[in-house]
Amino acid sequence: MTFKERRSQHILQAAYTVFSRKGFEWSTMQDVADEAELGVATVFRYFPKKNKLIIAVMVDILEARLPMFERILASGGNCLQKFEMLLDHYLRISEPELLDSMKLLEAFEIYEAFSQEPMEEIANYHKAYTNIVNVISEIIKQGKEDQSIRQDLSIEETLGAISNIFGLFTRKLSFFESVRKGDLVILPIEQAIIVRNIFLDYLKPKKATQDN
Repeated sequence: MTFKERRSQHILQAAYTVFSRKGFEWSTMQDVADEAELGVATVFRYFPKKNKLIIAVMVDILEARLPMFERILASGGNCLQKFEMLLDHYLRISEPELLDSMKLLEAFEIYEAFSQEPMEEIANYHKAYTNIVNVISEIIKQGKEDQSIRQDLSIEETLGAISNIFGLFTRKLSFFESVRKGDLVILPIEQAIIVRNIFLDYLKPKKATQDN
């Protein structure tokens, strides 16, 4: 890695810390410079606009997640087993090492929607996101071939919907330590496991469901 690449990565790590702590709207380039222990002019030299820095951080997050999805695709087992691994990965997003990045992903979608200026390099974010979607699509396609998923379903549409819904659901739950329903307190992870099991039972071939 060159000096320029190391410096850029150092700024990205500092920005990640600042954005996680203060949010996108209230963070300044001076905050990032202070966190990185660099002059603000240096930060601007690498990232001329805050939006460019924000997108670079988000791309970094997505690229760091991609190998996990690739390992699931390359693992042994049938589509249903790989899909279960995929849902289990979503369950992990409330763990400390993933929580901040998931919160930033959630916050970024809102920030982008309400941004008052065009985000010049948003295509980089969409490309990184598409790379993950393409790996998930390969897992889903396997369901047509190995018949580990109920064949009376529209497999690609069903698995795609479940992946999207469960991913969004677990990201939302990661914001809460517990959910109170009257006198009953339900932990988010418990809710997510219940929903995960409902989805997996729904996907099993009818014979496998009856046998179990």
